Amino acid sequence: MPKKLIKRKLWYKNKEMSIDPLVEEYNAGDDILYDQDLIPYDVQGSLGYGKMLHRHGIITKKELDMLEKGLGEIMKLYKAGKFVITLEDEDCHTKIENYLVEHYGDIGKKIHTARSRNDQVLVTMRLYMKEKMLELKKHALLLAGDLTDAAKKYEFVPMPGYTHMQKAMPTSVGTWYGSFAESLVDDIDILTAILDTLVDQNPLGSGAGYGSPFSFDRDKLSKDLGFRRTQSNVIYCHNSRGKIEGMVLEACVQIMLTLNKLASDLLFFTTQEFHFFDIPDCISTGSSIMPQKKNLDVGELIRGRTSTVVACRNEMTMNILNKISGYHRDGQEIKRPLFLGLRYTEMSLKVMSIIVRSIKPNEKELLDDMTPELFAAHKAFEMVKKGMSFRDAYREVGSHLKDLKVDKQNIVKMLKESKHQGGVGNLGLDKLKRKIASMRKK
Repeated sequence: MPKKLIKRKLWYKNKEMSIDPLVEEYNAGDDILYDQDLIPYDVQGSLGYGKMLHRHGIITKKELDMLEKGLGEIMKLYKAGKFVITLEDEDCHTKIENYLVEHYGDIGKKIHTARSRNDQVLVTMRLYMKEKMLELKKHALLLAGDLTDAAKKYEFVPMPGYTHMQKAMPTSVGTWYGSFAESLVDDIDILTAILDTLVDQNPLGSGAGYGSPFSFDRDKLSKDLGFRRTQSNVIYCHNSRGKIEGMVLEACVQIMLTLNKLASDLLFFTTQEFHFFDIPDCISTGSSIMPQKKNLDVGELIRGRTSTVVACRNEMTMNILNKISGYHRDGQEIKRPLFLGLRYTEMSLKVMSIIVRSIKPNEKELLDDMTPELFAAHKAFEMVKKGMSFRDAYREVGSHLKDLKVDKQNIVKMLKESKHQGGVGNLGLDKLKRKIASMRKK
């Protein structure tokens, strides 16, 4: 295959050079597709960096104004769908710098002073992850609110509880919903800790990974870019690539594990054998051959996409294994699992909210399934309250299981006897609602 002449790479030294087209395509891979979405964040990083260069006398106020104008033009073109990265551009950094050089001359050539595409991609990714994690937090809090509302609405609707896939003890639909609300709140705490502690720190100014002979005020740069703090050691800035993205995906994994269990329960409890919940048409699909089918496909996809997000997290770990300190080009491969993991997690949170708001418990089926053996432990506890040791009560009830009878009119009354914190009679839903509300303000 003949080599072609190229003139637009940031790293070329002569007026023109040649590269094998297949090598060029392989080097870029799908990276340019992900970089298309990173353009706004690279523009943001370039503007902040330009302000720092001006403070240190490397560019003039006039040049800074020109830079701001040029970057503003790029964003207008981007929003109009007219600033599109091509294979020849290689990445978003090159596309932006070439535009500035072509339209504004020397300021385009100066903007890269002491900056490397190595720290440029780091800060671009951090800005991207910050925004995406805030979006995830917003949708997770909305779902936590939906789950808490459902828990309150169906707080004392009886429901069988299971251990070992067998009926075990009585519980309520409210307790079941509340368990997922609390799980999601824990997941949000994990996400917030990762965002605030790891993601929200600025690596820009670390150059290629070894700093530069300039006395740049990186803390002021961090403030300009909206970061909580500066990531200090220049080598660690680059060694943290993949590590921090991996922790972002870990937050996604924890959210998806909660959604996976909720989806698994729903798929189980909406079968004809259980029919604890009705599946409305707005969230169901059908069969192309069986007229009677009503399928909760969206739940199955949440269940399956959890595995995909876990795989994305594992791929991230595999990417950073066995590398010496410093920048590595194959680090670009972490974009694919990061983008996919974030996208699947956000989509799953959104559709689960729709499911929770749409399904309704089938209270008659639930009540009919509250069979006497569910209350065996309760009967033993009644004997304990009258003075019998628990083990004797256990054996007494266990040897007369066929004699157990339950007055369905008093089931809710029996459930409400669990007044300890977190029991059916004391779920603390108002406290949970207040916590979710306070998390929305942070």
